[in-house]
Amino acid sequence: MNLFDAIYARQSVDRIDSISVESQIEFCKKEVTGESYKVYTDKGYSGKNIDRPAFQDLLRDIEAGKVNRVIVYRLDRISRSVLDFANLIEVFQKNKVDFVSTMEKFDTSTPIGKAMLMIVMIFAQLERETIQQRVIDAYSSRSKRGFYMGGRVPFGFELVETTIDGIRTKMYKPIEEEAEVIRLIFSMYSKPQTSFGDVMRYLEEHGIRKRDGKLFNRNRLRDVVINPAYVKADYQLYEFFKAQGTNIVNPPQDFIGINGAYLYSGDNLKRKTISLVGHTLVLAPHEGLVDSATWIKCRSKCLNNQSVARPIKAKATWLAGKIKCANCGYALTAKIYKCKTKSDNRYYLCTNKYHAGGCHFGSLDADVVDDIVFKEMQKKLAEFQTLSKKKQDGCNLQVIKLKTRIEEIDKEISSLLEKIASANDTVMQYINNRISELDAEKKELGAEILSLDNNHTNDVGEISGYFEHWDELSVSDKITVVDCLIERITASKESIEIKWKI
Repeated sequence: MNLFDAIYARQSVDRIDSISVESQIEFCKKEVTGESYKVYTDKGYSGKNIDRPAFQDLLRDIEAGKVNRVIVYRLDRISRSVLDFANLIEVFQKNKVDFVSTMEKFDTSTPIGKAMLMIVMIFAQLERETIQQRVIDAYSSRSKRGFYMGGRVPFGFELVETTIDGIRTKMYKPIEEEAEVIRLIFSMYSKPQTSFGDVMRYLEEHGIRKRDGKLFNRNRLRDVVINPAYVKADYQLYEFFKAQGTNIVNPPQDFIGINGAYLYSGDNLKRKTISLVGHTLVLAPHEGLVDSATWIKCRSKCLNNQSVARPIKAKATWLAGKIKCANCGYALTAKIYKCKTKSDNRYYLCTNKYHAGGCHFGSLDADVVDDIVFKEMQKKLAEFQTLSKKKQDGCNLQVIKLKTRIEEIDKEISSLLEKIASANDTVMQYINNRISELDAEKKELGAEILSLDNNHTNDVGEISGYFEHWDELSVSDKITVVDCLIERITASKESIEIKWKI
């Protein structure tokens, strides 16, 4: 059987600075020794692996013993992977096929030629990995500066051209008709007892559909309420993400209650629906649609945390979603036990009771607990002479500046503590004096923040009148009142602790 020389040419993309397949073939023809040769070309294929149709044809002809030599314009036309290339060299040697590169001029029949060939391929792979890292770094840099990084445009927005730091990019612009639907979804779901199913049914009954004409489903609604693109990012949002362990690119003073935000996932992290730890938050150039208090209520309901009560249709208690087990942190649920001889009994039981190795909380008399909480709410409200609505444009600017300064102090103290191990007596004295100064300043700032906070009340509204007619309110209305006042209740047989929002 007559053997032939095989010319292989590859070009991943057509670019001005890349050599064409045709030009590669012309260079390779100069190396053909006999009259018989065959050309294999792959156009539009990357060199990161060998899964290319023409190259696979070449390998089959080599295995069949038809090829005398393989000729390429340059080594990386074969492969940019050192591992793939090393395997190919073994295939060539096994089938007694020589390899020729017109640019590098290597002779694979000698040991030094083989060694030099491998060195060149190592640098080829290094170049590819360097390019990849540059792309990753550029993506990271642009995302942290608030650039639009592609992807599906969220419902409620459209894309418009803009310029950031002199670079042309795109940003979201609200579509008012869709924005009203977004506000409706957040307003409904922020209510303690409202579920995604409730929102779905309301939207369907009122003929409200997605942009593609389809109905909203639970997953789509969840995607909406967890997306910070919709929030008006203020200092309250900054503190929420900071408490969740999120990396925040922008300083706190930039959170002024106007811009939306982007949330980017890190590597090897839990999904954003489950945890916000380690993800990255960046302020976006567009304006948000929903105030931070409403957005945080909705986002908190979606965090897949066992200690967060699910939105249920509570009938047995108006503390649903607020009361937790002091032993394990799981939600307490109220159960009604029917009695023929006396009034029905209500008890709080831990939802972790029936799990494997679950909680041994026991039970609490629900009537007693509810009465204690009710009286504590009355006492708390009595502390306020007047109740005013919370400002919707974010935290007071003065408070933001004070808290920012406290963060700077904490960083400086940490830096000083790191230097203690290598400090001499003089430096040690300076460190001690400086830390004392910073601690004193921090205490003064904390007192000033507390004073400012006491001049404002949370979003409790004018609800004091509700307590005069408490027994006439529905369970749903009572839950709404409790949600304005209480962050969390921790209960055990020994004590009941209330964490207030006010």
